[in-house]
Amino acid sequence: MSLSKEKKFFESEGWQLFFKTLGRAFLICAVFCIFYGAYFVAEQTFSNQPYNAQSHKKVTIVVTENESEEKVAETLVSKKLIYGKARFVIRKYFSKYKKNSFIPGRYEFTQSQGMDDIMGILCGDHVSEEIIQ
Repeated sequence: MSLSKEKKFFESEGWQLFFKTLGRAFLICAVFCIFYGAYFVAEQTFSNQPYNAQSHKKVTIVVTENESEEKVAETLVSKKLIYGKARFVIRKYFSKYKKNSFIPGRYEFTQSQGMDDIMGILCGDHVSEEIIQ
């Protein structure tokens, strides 16, 4: 007899309304988290912040012929010129350099250069002193 009373208690309109409201609150929180995450990823990917704005230490990298974007990005990350390999590849895909390949050669960069400057030099858009070919 008490089991049927408990069953009816959780099937009451008040509890159904509570669970519906709780479900909608979780849905709103999930949507907010998705949009916040998308904003954070986009802001990190498309901001042109240098790795270290105060550093003027010169770092040399070598780009070989037919080297993939991922490999170049990996080299830049290992030399502490950019923050993330995926950020660099995604940024190149959405930039004006999408169809350009990197020009093989030896390059000298500083940590105070932004990702756009580095990408422009690697694609041959900037005539710069940093290129040591």
